[in-house]
Amino acid sequence: EASILLTVPQGAAGLVRVFVIDPDNFDGGRQEKLAIAGQEFGPITGFQEGKWIECRLGVGQTAGGKVPVRATNLRKGSNAVISIVEWIEK
Repeated sequence: EASILLTVPQGAAGLVRVFVIDPDNFDGGRQEKLAIAGQEFGPITGFQEGKWIECRLGVGQTAGGKVPVRATNLRKGSNAVISIVEWIEK
C-alpha cells in the first residue's frame, strides 16, 4: 500500500489527478485500487502505458487543506504504484 497526504488550498474546489504506470508489466500486470478523499476507484488494470485517474473535489472535501490518496495492490506479491499526483484548482 502507498499513502500520500496531499496539501491543497483550504476550501478550494478542484481536481486531483493520479498517474499510475506499470512499465515492466510486473508478473503479467499489476492490479490496484485507488482511494482519493474517500472515493474509491478500481480495480485498475492494464496500465502498462500509464493511466490518469481523476477525482473532482468540492470545497467541503478540502476544508482542512489535506487530501488523502491511497493505492492498494490487489495482486499478491506485487506493489502499489503511484507515479504522479497533481492538484488543479477549478
